[in-house]
Amino acid sequence: MNLVSGPGEFLFSLGKNSGWLGLFLAVAAGASAAPLEDLPALSLFPQVDLAKLKGGHIMVERGPVGDFPRGISLESCYFIQVSMKDVGDAFLHWNPLDHQDSDVRLYREFLPPPAADVFHSLKLNRALAEDRWLLDETTRVGKGGEPGDLHLTKEEAGIVRQHATDPSKAWSEILRRRSEAAASGGLPAVAPYGTDRSISPGSEFRRLLKMAPKAAKHFQPITQTKPFTPGGKPPSETIGYWNAEKVNKHTSLQLGLFAAQKSADSWQLVDCLYYPSDTYFMSLNLFQLWPVDGGTLVWQVSFVSAPFRTYLGGIDRYVAGKLMTEETIDTIKAFRAALEKRR
Repeated sequence: MNLVSGPGEFLFSLGKNSGWLGLFLAVAAGASAAPLEDLPALSLFPQVDLAKLKGGHIMVERGPVGDFPRGISLESCYFIQVSMKDVGDAFLHWNPLDHQDSDVRLYREFLPPPAADVFHSLKLNRALAEDRWLLDETTRVGKGGEPGDLHLTKEEAGIVRQHATDPSKAWSEILRRRSEAAASGGLPAVAPYGTDRSISPGSEFRRLLKMAPKAAKHFQPITQTKPFTPGGKPPSETIGYWNAEKVNKHTSLQLGLFAAQKSADSWQLVDCLYYPSDTYFMSLNLFQLWPVDGGTLVWQVSFVSAPFRTYLGGIDRYVAGKLMTEETIDTIKAFRAALEKRR
């Protein structure tokens, strides 16, 4: 992803990473002549104080736990004293390697479908402590073991065994195939995994959106485009990306899609980290940008799907939501400061 790391220690990511479609998309993309008046009806925020937001305040509300046992959600609203186009472009093309993000070691964005060399820089190194867990698990599968904690299909386990002496090559092939499937058929075309094939990018995407039905309806102009919905129209811009990031103290390999629907009065963006090699299942962020008073009002809806333990009665989801809130605020502050510093 282009803006910051993926879920990391706290299972969260703010987000990452063009043609103009014309003024008529201002309505289709949820634009309004009065976004401050409309936002309370769309979001978890009963009122929005622009003066406080322009002073640096960040509004954050955790979403209800709901009946999806793998999901948590959060909404935030903030103001950036930078033009909407510059904010949107920064989301789309933010390279964490350029912004002292120590958890991301490798990063590459690309235009879907990926070119042949997109994954060539993926090199796992046993000399790096954070790589050893993934290398050990990959080696175990390469010797005939079950996928275990790795998110692999039966066919992908076969690729690992075929390249048992070169785990980096095996993972490059797995990521390439998954990104090609997403580019050609959207998230539903990406293979499910797990012993019962119950976890898939398509199902996680749909179930996370159901956690925030009002937001999901508002963001349909972007969530129903081709990267996410088969047969959908292409958005204004689509970026694919992959990275190697430290998650839960070890390297995780991740695939994502970032798409934008643009008009003169509104941008909608979706950052969907749809395939991590382990630990969690999906990170999804929706961004609504409105030009307000020479800057940009941002409404952000964030979701994470992870293997929370149902027998704890939601306690671990509550704790993850609290940590997600803290990390959200810290990341927004850093992102906003970096953009406003450029002025």
